[in-house]
Amino acid sequence: MFHVKHKGAPARIPQSRPQRSTALPDSIAHDVRERVERWLGETNLNPRHGFLGRIEKMTATLVLWGTHTNLTADPSDPAEIAFHVIDSLAPVALASGANREALDAALAEGAAVLDLGSGAGFPGLVLAAAFQARFTLAETRRKRASYLQVAAQEMALENVSVESRRASVKNVPAGFNLVTARAFGTSAEVYEIAAAALRPGALFLLYASADQVPDASSASVLGEAAAWTYRVPHGRRVATRAAFLWRKPSASSLDP
Repeated sequence: MFHVKHKGAPARIPQSRPQRSTALPDSIAHDVRERVERWLGETNLNPRHGFLGRIEKMTATLVLWGTHTNLTADPSDPAEIAFHVIDSLAPVALASGANREALDAALAEGAAVLDLGSGAGFPGLVLAAAFQARFTLAETRRKRASYLQVAAQEMALENVSVESRRASVKNVPAGFNLVTARAFGTSAEVYEIAAAALRPGALFLLYASADQVPDASSASVLGEAAAWTYRVPHGRRVATRAAFLWRKPSASSLDP
């Protein structure tokens, strides 16, 4: 079955944990912090206390692991890492009206979030660093799951648990307030898993490139989506991204 570790469970650190000088990781981590801090200053998003320090810890861990585990395109490039951090936050920061209110509520203390295919921790670890909801990070690949456990421990994230088994419709637990997916793909399965994991009226947030369009028939299990595009810095260029937000129909709305 899909096993969820208890909140605050100690991370299992493998014996093969990479060991390198901390000078370079610390320098890159500081650069990433400054880039993220500048971007936050241009938004109305106010992450919880200690967020930037946790992002520094995450970045340093990612740099140490990145050369041994394929986590990002270039784990030594602060602009690349900052892009992924900012993009993890941007759909929330740049949402408006009822969409922003719903996301804020789904990420608040007492809520539960499932991140599908967490990979290097984007968006799962970043959102967990910024908000007080309880996060379950689902990652099939064991090396990446090990990295996520170590990073969560280094970031002192007591609101994170990591699940290294593959999520499916049959084994995913139900009752989540929010499901997120970034770089997970847009096959029919992702919508089916989200529908199974969400409580009625809860949200599924899909991160996508600007040219990705979810298949309407596959997503029909969740109804109509709200969508918005946004722009985030990516090195010397600006990337255009898209967010799609579904609200699972409530039981009453399904009644004839």
